[in-house]
Amino acid sequence: MIQHEAIEQQHLFQWAAFMSGKYKELEYLHHIPNGGSRNKKEAVNLKRQGVRAGVPDLDLPVARKGYHGLRIEMKYGKNKPTEEQVKWLVFLKAQGYATAVCYSWQEAARTICRYLDIDESGI
Repeated sequence: MIQHEAIEQQHLFQWAAFMSGKYKELEYLHHIPNGGSRNKKEAVNLKRQGVRAGVPDLDLPVARKGYHGLRIEMKYGKNKPTEEQVKWLVFLKAQGYATAVCYSWQEAARTICRYLDIDESGI
């Protein structure tokens, strides 16, 4: 099975690594590995350690435009955010974070550029 969402995120992080020479804030973009398939023992351990369903995939902990940071949920194709993901996005928005759902690495990169108010021509 091809993991389209994972491939999109890989492309996004390649772009961010390239652009971080000019825009240092991009060095702090990171993935929150809450999803994916795991064996039952590992899933139980991670839940005990604080893994929570619905937490957005990406975090950019850089304050801009009155927000504390940017959180992005990555999706692919016709996938929609789950109820738990929507709940997290609404909560984070109410807490002062910018949030977005993006369906490609280019859409995520444009969202980040607009958030940081940087040039989008490198996408």
